[in-house]
Amino acid sequence: MAQDVCSYDVARNDKYGRYLTANKDIESGELIFTDKPFAYGPKPDSPPLCLGCYCPVAESLCARCGWPACGAECAAAPAHAAECAVFARARVRFQPPDDWTASAPQLDCITPLRLLLAKESNPERWASELAPMETHTTERQARPTWTADQVNVVTFLLEHCRLGDRFDKELVQQVCGILEVNAVEIPSRGGFSIRAVYPRLAIAAHSCVPNIVHTILQDDYQVQVRAATSIKAGQPLHLCYTHVLSPTLTRRDFLLESKFFWCDCPRCADPTELGSHLSTLKCSKCDNGVILATNPLDSEAAWQCTDKNCGFKTSSAAMRKLLAVVQAEVDQLDALEPGAQAIETREATLKKYKSVFHPRHALLLSLKLALAQLYGRVAGYGIDELPDLLLERKAELARLVLAALDAVAPGDTRMRAYGRVAGYGIDELPDLLLERKAELARYSMMLYELHAPLMFLARSEFSAGLITQEKLKERLQEPIACLAEASKILSREDPQSPEGITGQIAQQSLEQLQASLDSL
Repeated sequence: MAQDVCSYDVARNDKYGRYLTANKDIESGELIFTDKPFAYGPKPDSPPLCLGCYCPVAESLCARCGWPACGAECAAAPAHAAECAVFARARVRFQPPDDWTASAPQLDCITPLRLLLAKESNPERWASELAPMETHTTERQARPTWTADQVNVVTFLLEHCRLGDRFDKELVQQVCGILEVNAVEIPSRGGFSIRAVYPRLAIAAHSCVPNIVHTILQDDYQVQVRAATSIKAGQPLHLCYTHVLSPTLTRRDFLLESKFFWCDCPRCADPTELGSHLSTLKCSKCDNGVILATNPLDSEAAWQCTDKNCGFKTSSAAMRKLLAVVQAEVDQLDALEPGAQAIETREATLKKYKSVFHPRHALLLSLKLALAQLYGRVAGYGIDELPDLLLERKAELARLVLAALDAVAPGDTRMRAYGRVAGYGIDELPDLLLERKAELARYSMMLYELHAPLMFLARSEFSAGLITQEKLKERLQEPIACLAEASKILSREDPQSPEGITGQIAQQSLEQLQASLDSL
């Protein structure tokens, strides 16, 4: 059950339906509530995963039911026990695929089944917390996912698994809708992302400038929800349902596709995105203007140069095509192994589009996030071998990212501490509706990344006799502040998670730098 707390209320209106509001003033970083998932399990289109720990498996099946399990311990895991009995009784076994790394639609039924079985075991909680959830049934019926759910989930569970005497097709589709609309992706202990339904978290309204953040504890998948900024009593608690560093066209299209609404938050309504310019283009017809949406809340509105003497216009369709083409290039770069080529190719791409996009456009920012992390960490570009010019470049990139985040993700969010890296870890697996491909990358430490070039530059100038010892002490205060803030933010994460481990490293680095400063 959700933990009883007194810092929020559940309200209702025509715009949000049910939503959460603060019933007292809440300080930044304050824990607002915790919540445990009603059910959790594989996402749609996951590859074969162990149903106990969610590690990838190959030809390893539960001895009792014949569904994926990496060993006896996972086969006996509580999360798998109830479904195991269903499959064993119906004698329905997992059909081994030809490719154990490809998506396995057979697993699409697992999380809906777990939700149904949890309903049976806890009908009171279902009635009060899950049954009122929005499912957008009418809209979903017009989409291909409805037909896929009808085959892979409804028919499979009711007919093949012989559950027609316990559940009806309307209930099973309701469960599919609850998952599609309300589930969130979470990192599993096995390293692959899965999905979960949190009754309290699901009520939080969306904004593209969120004021709350959440942390998943991997031991029991409990979620902790904290204030990202100071929140006044009566204000709604806003979570961001999409990738915060995306342009408005992309965010709004994604929210319509996955959550069935057009966002009209203050950021979406502002052509400059609150001054972040994550959607802004440079005008190729003049030197004085930039290209902005004439009406960001109209997905088909024209885009126009801000210079009245220029008047250049283009269509939203042309903008979407441009974003798609460049995003495809960025995705290819994300697939590169970390190394000199990954740096040099990204720098070349930035140069290629320098005259097309605003320096803080989301697509360029994604490249700069990656570069800020790569400089100082790959062969040939190690932090102790970077010349001052590249140390300054690393610092410049980190500052640019932090400036954008100050506008659209203010406060103590993990995004302030993290930037993109390519890979195949948690939160990096394709998901048809819950996550867009551009967000399939982890956040690395922007504040942590900023401290290193600042520290090395100061020490380099001191060694060259360009600054005094007192000036060196003064210059080292900024990297100390960066490490302190990164450590503070990440200390709230699960200590076993990559974020929590990085927070511990940041704290150790802070202590070492402070000791070095004290010894001067």
